[in-house]
Amino acid sequence: MPMPKIDGPNLKKPLCYDPVRRKFILYDDIIAGREKIIPVDTLLEKDLKKLVIERHRVGSDYRVQAISGQLFSRDDVIRAIENDEPFGRITLEAEKSYLQDLLTEIQKNLK
Repeated sequence: MPMPKIDGPNLKKPLCYDPVRRKFILYDDIIAGREKIIPVDTLLEKDLKKLVIERHRVGSDYRVQAISGQLFSRDDVIRAIENDEPFGRITLEAEKSYLQDLLTEIQKNLK
């Protein structure tokens, strides 16, 4: 499988977080070899939250709605994550799964 392509506004979204240096790591930094991949499953929950919140904060504005639930703005989603609300927990798990798969594909292609 080829290297996953990330472009446009998604380039601003961090893929990793280094809790020791308190640094968000971007796709371009990984591809250029300036930064190493830090697996999301090694992060403490508080650090995973920082990463996911930052991904939402720097991304485009949006609205999302569960099938039978309320409409959430980007800020509502961030608040739900921060406050450990059910929708926030679901979002956190979905982002974690997405990032694990994406980083695995990137790592395979870097070798």
